[in-house]
Amino acid sequence: GGTKIAAAGITIEGQILSRMTVPTLQEGPEKGIAQIISLLESLIQEARIDIAQVIGIGVGIPAVLEPETDFIIWGPNLVGWRNIDLRGSLERHFFLPACIEYDGHTAALGEWWQGAAVGYQSAVSIVIGTGVGGGFVLDGKLIRGINRLAGAVGWFVLDPHNESASVKARALGSWESRIAGPGIAQHTRQLLEMNPEIGSSLQAKKMVISAEAVFDAAKQNDPMALRVTDEIAELIGRGIANIVSILNPEIIVLGGSIGSNSAFILPKIKATVDRFAQPISSQSVKLATSQLGADAGLYGAAYGLMLRLNLRR
Repeated sequence: GGTKIAAAGITIEGQILSRMTVPTLQEGPEKGIAQIISLLESLIQEARIDIAQVIGIGVGIPAVLEPETDFIIWGPNLVGWRNIDLRGSLERHFFLPACIEYDGHTAALGEWWQGAAVGYQSAVSIVIGTGVGGGFVLDGKLIRGINRLAGAVGWFVLDPHNESASVKARALGSWESRIAGPGIAQHTRQLLEMNPEIGSSLQAKKMVISAEAVFDAAKQNDPMALRVTDEIAELIGRGIANIVSILNPEIIVLGGSIGSNSAFILPKIKATVDRFAQPISSQSVKLATSQLGADAGLYGAAYGLMLRLNLRR
């Protein structure tokens, strides 16, 4: 991703043998690929993995991918990543097959293989963190879409006056600009400035406020934080209602730093879904928070490789 690279050695049974995380080197694709190769070499060495036992390399990346080749057309959060053959570079260096998936899809595959969606045939993963993304497994098959971008739910339009929305909302997507971490923090700062009479522990940290701080304060019954999280639950619920009506899934898993931390607002989210979604579909769907957290993408990258190599269903 644009902030960090996480790597893990994972067995075909789903056991993590070793893991490493480093800040993403945002100095162009050449240095970025060298960083990934160096990270994988260090991982193999630390885990004492015999390279002969490695079946391949799975990658999840926030990028537009060419359908058949995994060629990276554009990574908007990765400086200079346009028309990059990451897969070819990895295969030539390690002499192993590589598989690259859009990171929203790896999160969905991870939850389906080892997380909250195990045993379900139709599952949706919604990752809410610094941004908002997602992926769908329907009738036992990952849905990629013509541009391999199916699940880009951050672009949902919930406001009928969206054409006059901020530049940020137009650049990131309407739903993402409201429910992702930066949007939550900005909205909270605005409310604190407009309503100084509402006592809040957040006033002291107004300029450096974060979504995590808002959620933590809400769990301590802070009145302003409760107001914000109530609004966020309503917005998340409205977006999920659209997904439920369109896809009729068995389960929707909320992941990412915000989604995984949203169990305390899940009843409000579900009530909003029940209010707006197709009623039979809303009665059938289960909402859950991620069991894998930040590891969902790691598991999904591994599982995507196994699916590509026909080692799994």
